[in-house]
Amino acid sequence: MSLRVRLISSIALILLASLLLGGLLTYEQALNKVRTEMDAAIAVGQSVVHNAVDSVEEETNPDLRLRRVVYDFDGDRHLRASLVDDNHVVLAVSTLLEPSDPAPDWFYRFLAEHSETVDAPLPDAFKGHGLIKLQTDSHNEIAEVWSDVKLTLLILLMFCALVLALVFWILGYALRPLEEVSVAFARLGGGDYPPQLAERGPRELFRLCQGFNQMVDRLMGIEARNRRLQEQLLAVQEEERADLARDLHDEIGPFLFAVDVDATMITQFGKAGAHENIIARSKEIREAVAHMQKHVKAILRRLRPGVSLDFGLAHAVRDLAAFWRRLQPGIAFNVDLSEESFGNSLDAPIYRVIQESVSNAVRHGQSTRIEVTVTRDAGNAIVVTVSDDGGGLPSKRQRTGFGLAGMQERVLALGGTLIIQDRPDRRGVMVLARLPALVPAEVLEP
Repeated sequence: MSLRVRLISSIALILLASLLLGGLLTYEQALNKVRTEMDAAIAVGQSVVHNAVDSVEEETNPDLRLRRVVYDFDGDRHLRASLVDDNHVVLAVSTLLEPSDPAPDWFYRFLAEHSETVDAPLPDAFKGHGLIKLQTDSHNEIAEVWSDVKLTLLILLMFCALVLALVFWILGYALRPLEEVSVAFARLGGGDYPPQLAERGPRELFRLCQGFNQMVDRLMGIEARNRRLQEQLLAVQEEERADLARDLHDEIGPFLFAVDVDATMITQFGKAGAHENIIARSKEIREAVAHMQKHVKAILRRLRPGVSLDFGLAHAVRDLAAFWRRLQPGIAFNVDLSEESFGNSLDAPIYRVIQESVSNAVRHGQSTRIEVTVTRDAGNAIVVTVSDDGGGLPSKRQRTGFGLAGMQERVLALGGTLIIQDRPDRRGVMVLARLPALVPAEVLEP
């Protein structure tokens, strides 16, 4: 059952209960009214009879006078008068007024009580001429109540129908944004981002639509960010493959060729019996293999940098600096960080920022000095700084790599900030990352 139908049903039940309560009150009021009218009719009838026979000395025929008194009640709404002799024989009876709009029998039985019969007091001069009995009849009064009840019920029914119609329309108008939100949630659950909802309606629905729009904007931003990260990951993977291929070609390829040449020469020297030359060639092969092993270990360290984090962030950063010193002996490295661990959620991102910054400085900056510092500021936030004395940032058109964007996404995911700019006091680039010391529990290690 929809919320609109539930509200309408609840209001209808309240109106029905109000009608029932009003019906009970109307019923009690109608009973009191009928009793009051019947009592008043008896009192008035007795007064009428008393006044009619008060001047009996002027009447020469008492029997005729009593009959006239009875017939004077013809057309009365509530009383029937009858003249009865001493033997209880009815001598004359008045005629009641017929109701113009009689009440149904069930309604009459619902309100009617036992009729009351009283003897009208007569002067002593009328003794022996009979008695005048007054009997109540509530048909006309109940018919009048029936007319009032019909009118009241008609007004109440029209009022209830009007109230329900207005409530139905008002609820439909007020809950229309809620229906739109429900449809939008269904679309969102199916993976389809709906358009912005109109922020209207009552304050609660306005806030709901506003919160839904903000949630959709955030989800779309997260999806766009994930899409960019996926593209960056693929690009970084391709770039890393190209780097590995270049390293294998430039570093391993020549030594493999030299080993092949030396092995061929050993075969020829063996056939010629030049044993001294064989020993020299074997030594060269061993040196080439040692050189290749060294480069293979370096490549493996690049592929699995997380292994060094098992011994702490400081150890990993120093290993990184040692790796680049071996490849680029002309670059001086200054690493300033304590042996402190910032936790599994922060050590890996800090290392990635340092690794990418140093890699960019070595490959693109033509640097002679690289400085790495990791400290805490006054607010207990972790500040990572990597600066070099290279040629500075390239122009925007020349920035084709994804490393900087990847660093920024990684830092933003942890609630931090990243600044990459030219050093203001001297040539070179400075990367400044600030990470909060407390990381939300839902942030996982990369």
